Amino acid sequence: MLILEKLTAEVPDTNAYHFNFKKFSNDDKKNVLMYGYDSPTNELLSGQLSDYRKIFFNNWAPCEFAQETDHNNKGPMNYDEKFDVIYSICPYTVEWLNSLKLGREYRYIFYPFCETLIPEQQEKKYDVIYHGGIHGKEHVDCINAISKFNYRYCTMTHHINNLTIHFLPYATNTNLPFKDKIKLVAQTKISICYNMVHVHKEHIPRIKSQPEYENNLAFSSIEDLGIMPQFKTRIHEAAISRTLNLVRRDKWNIIENYYTPNEHFVYFEDEVDLPIKLKEILNDWESYQPMIDNAYNKALEYTAEKFISKIQEDIESDL
Repeated sequence: MLILEKLTAEVPDTNAYHFNFKKFSNDDKKNVLMYGYDSPTNELLSGQLSDYRKIFFNNWAPCEFAQETDHNNKGPMNYDEKFDVIYSICPYTVEWLNSLKLGREYRYIFYPFCETLIPEQQEKKYDVIYHGGIHGKEHVDCINAISKFNYRYCTMTHHINNLTIHFLPYATNTNLPFKDKIKLVAQTKISICYNMVHVHKEHIPRIKSQPEYENNLAFSSIEDLGIMPQFKTRIHEAAISRTLNLVRRDKWNIIENYYTPNEHFVYFEDEVDLPIKLKEILNDWESYQPMIDNAYNKALEYTAEKFISKIQEDIESDL
C-alpha cells in the first residue's frame, strides 16, 4: 500500500506530523492511503493514482461539517467523493454517512500515535496538567481548579481565540514543541482531558445544512450544550507518559471505545467534582500505579504500526 500525506492545512508540529505512516509505505500499485486535511486536493488522485483503490484517513471528524464550504462551494462530502474508503475517528459520523448510501464506504478506526513518541520515564515534578485552548466554561473551570495545585497549563500564543488569550497569564508553558510537551506530561501526575469540541453559533447552520444531520448522534447537542464528541490524543499522550488520565464524563464518553473507566482512567463529573478528585488522587497517589500501568499497556494497542496493520488486513479481507 502506497502512503501519501498532504499536511499543508495542518497546524505545524501537531499530531498529523508525528504519525510517521510513510515508513510503512510500500507501493503495491493497487492501493493508496492518504492523510492530511488537504489530501482531496492532491492532483495525483486524478492522475497517476486514478486506477488505485483510494483510501483516506480522517482524524478530525466530526469537525469538518462545521466548516465553511470552499470557494467552489464544496464541502466535506464533495471531497470524500474522490475516495473509495474513508476511515474516521468518529463512530457516529461513520454510521450516519453510511446510512446515506453515498456510493463509498466509511469505516470507524482508532486514533493512532507513533511509537517513537513514547517518552522515557520522568520524575513526577507536578501535580496536574491541562494542555490545549480555552473554548468553553468547562475549560475555564479547569484552569480555576488546577491553579490551586502545583500545575502546568500548556497552550499556544498564536491562532487562538479570545478566551484562550484571556487565560494566557495562567499559562506555565507556551508554544512547546510537540515532543517537549509530551515530556512535560510525563513529568506530571495527572492529565485533565475533555473529549469534546465546542460548537459556535456560526457552525450550527452549516451542520444543519447536511442531509439528515439529525441522524448523527455526534450532532445531538450542538444547540442545547454547544458541543460535539471527539476523541483527543491527549488521552494516549498521558497513557504513554505513565500519567493518570482524569477525564470529564459527557453524554458520549467516546473514550470508552479505547479505555475502561477505573481500570485505565478516572472520570470526574463537573467543576465541583474536579478539585475533589484531584485531592483524592494526589492524597493516595501510589494506589493509582496499577491503573497507570494498565493504561500504558492498553495504549500500545493504538500505535501507528497497528493502525497500518489494521488497514492492510481490511484490504486483504476485501479481496
